[in-house]
Amino acid sequence: METQMLEQAQARRTTGMGGVVAYAGAAAFAIAAAWFWLAIKRVTVAAPPRAGRSVPVERGMRIYYHWQVTTLPQERFYTSIAIAGFLCLAAAAVIVRDLLGRDRALARIGALTIGAGALLWITGSVAQLGGHRAVGLMATHSNPIQTTNSIAFTIDLIAAAFALAAFALISAGMLALAAAAAREHPGQRAWAGYTALVALTLLVLAWSYAAGNGSLTTLMLIAEGLALLPLWLIWTSHIGGIGHGSRKAL
Repeated sequence: METQMLEQAQARRTTGMGGVVAYAGAAAFAIAAAWFWLAIKRVTVAAPPRAGRSVPVERGMRIYYHWQVTTLPQERFYTSIAIAGFLCLAAAAVIVRDLLGRDRALARIGALTIGAGALLWITGSVAQLGGHRAVGLMATHSNPIQTTNSIAFTIDLIAAAFALAAFALISAGMLALAAAAAREHPGQRAWAGYTALVALTLLVLAWSYAAGNGSLTTLMLIAEGLALLPLWLIWTSHIGGIGHGSRKAL
C-alpha cells in the first residue's frame, strides 16, 4: 500500500511537470512565431530602405546591412523564445516516451530523434545569431562589403542546413511516437493521427529548406509555431496523465 502511494505521488509530480512543460512550450512557440511574423511584415521593425538606380551596388549593400543591424535585437529575442519552445518539445517527447513505455523501441527512438532534432535547431540558430552579429559589426565598420555579403550568405546557408536536418529528425521522431501510440494504445489513435500529421508538415518544412523555397519556409514556420506545435503540446498535456489525466489513460 505504501509503495502504491509513493508511485501515485511520483506520477502526480511527473504529470504536473509535464503540464507545465507542455503549456510553456506552446506559449513559447506561439509568441516566437507571432513576433517573427510581425518582424517580416515590418510591423515591429522599419522597412528596408530602397536604394535608387543611381546608387552604386556596394553603397546600396552597405545601406541594406546598416538597416539589417537594426533588426538584430528582435531576431535575438524571438529566436531565444523559440529555443525555449524546442527545449520544451524535447522534454515533452521524453515524457511521452515514458507513458508509452520506455522499454518499447519506437518510443525510445522517437524521443531520442526529437531531442536530437531540437538540439540541431538550437545549435544552428545560435550559430546564426552569432554570425549575424559578426556581419553587422563588419558592415558598420571599414570592412569590404562584398566580403561581408559573402560571409552573410554562407552563414544563412549553414543555418538552413541545420534547420533542414532538425525538422527532418523531429518529423521522423513524431512518426515513431505516432506509430508506437497507435500500436499499443488504440484509444489514442486520434492523437497518434494528429502527431503523424504534424510530422508530415514538418517534413514539408524540411523540404522547403532543401528546395530553397523561402516563401513556403516562412509560411510553414509560422503555421508550425502559431498552431500545429502548440496544439500538439496542449493535446499531449491532456493524454496519458501529462498534466491532468491518469497515467493509465494512454
